[in-house]
Amino acid sequence: MRNIRRVYISIISLVFLAIIFGTVSYAWMTLSSINNVDGISLGASTGNELEISLDGINYSKELPAASLTELFGDIRLIDVTSVDGKNFLLGGLRAVGPAVATEHYLSFELWFQTTRPEKNIFLINNVSDLVSYDSTMNGTYVVSRGVSWVSNYDFQNGPLETDMVFKGDRDTYYASDAIRISVNEENDQLNLLDQRSSDELKSFLFDPSGNPDRGYGLSYGAYSYFVARTRYHIWLPTTTQDVSYRLTQFDPDNPYIAVDDDSQVATMVATEDVNISGKTIYRAKVRVNIWIEGWDADAFDSIEDDRVLIQLQFKVANLVTE
Repeated sequence: MRNIRRVYISIISLVFLAIIFGTVSYAWMTLSSINNVDGISLGASTGNELEISLDGINYSKELPAASLTELFGDIRLIDVTSVDGKNFLLGGLRAVGPAVATEHYLSFELWFQTTRPEKNIFLINNVSDLVSYDSTMNGTYVVSRGVSWVSNYDFQNGPLETDMVFKGDRDTYYASDAIRISVNEENDQLNLLDQRSSDELKSFLFDPSGNPDRGYGLSYGAYSYFVARTRYHIWLPTTTQDVSYRLTQFDPDNPYIAVDDDSQVATMVATEDVNISGKTIYRAKVRVNIWIEGWDADAFDSIEDDRVLIQLQFKVANLVTE
């Protein structure tokens, strides 16, 4: 397959990284080109009472640019696929097999700590529809500049059968529509009091586009384009992706009460540490994965040379039942 050139992913503007996406051509129409992650912004949104860390030792309200640059450096990524946000596969010209974290997709650990009485960590406030590529605001978002692209083939872009793209048609396409984010809770090995079993740990897979009609393993969009371009028919996946298109909402009268647990990503666990006031410090650990989903309806070469901004925002709160 012809290589798609560059999709630049900026996970906001404070940090400048060089994370490069490469090629895969397994059963999906691929982002087979070079793509850069220029930076990342991660924040906790409860004043100074929830702190975040990359190493479980040094905490701050927001992660400094230097820490992120040192963490990621220059790595090469390829578009991969995952149904659960934990296990990642590649294939095509490469042998089908497990994808490698930080080599094929972006993966990193985060720790949270607080002395607040609330004990649940949530990924919150998807404002992707409110943010443009040249603006920022509080919240979680994935947005991109967009690419003006002319098709060389007729294909069904969907979701309706009449939603056709014809050879010579020009439109704007967005790499942000093909991105997935998963947040998986892990045992904190730095906390001797964290003795939970794996069954007690949270896992959350998020499609920030919020659009299930352009999701995973569909017969239109990237798949239809693949068939039109290669004249080769392939099997669609028989499994589904365990993905959410929304984030938790909060009580309008009490921002520390979550009305659902849709995007709960972790539960704080007491530690043996206390702050200067003698209050017990609670901590949680998660692993964040960010990737371009190879089976997404928008993961084809219409999005080459796009630039994407990603910001993640977390919050500590109680569930409504607590």
